[in-house]
Amino acid sequence: MSELPLLNLEEALECMAGDKELLANLFELFQTDAPQKLASILQYESESDIYHISRIAHSLKGSSATVGAMRLNQAAQELERAAKTENMGTVTAKRQELEKICHDTLVAMRLFCAAADGAEK
Repeated sequence: MSELPLLNLEEALECMAGDKELLANLFELFQTDAPQKLASILQYESESDIYHISRIAHSLKGSSATVGAMRLNQAAQELERAAKTENMGTVTAKRQELEKICHDTLVAMRLFCAAADGAEK
């Protein structure tokens, strides 16, 4: 998984027609949404609710692809697959990986947003 970049900025910017401000706005929205999704996954994990873990992982997989968060996209896909096996040990391990990658991704997004904000001034 580490071969993938945290963020594929080139591809994400291409999807935004090169608009760094628009991408920064999407990153800011994602920085609010992703932690909420992770909190929900953790809650459903404590309830052994495989169905909802799978659904939220699927949603995170899609949103991370939209913003070019390649490693996070792959981690969410792996969690979704793990949930379908209904093995809570595997789900927990994949959720922990997802949390770490999400944290790193959010840091990279904050750095991009700060640089984009600094370039505007």
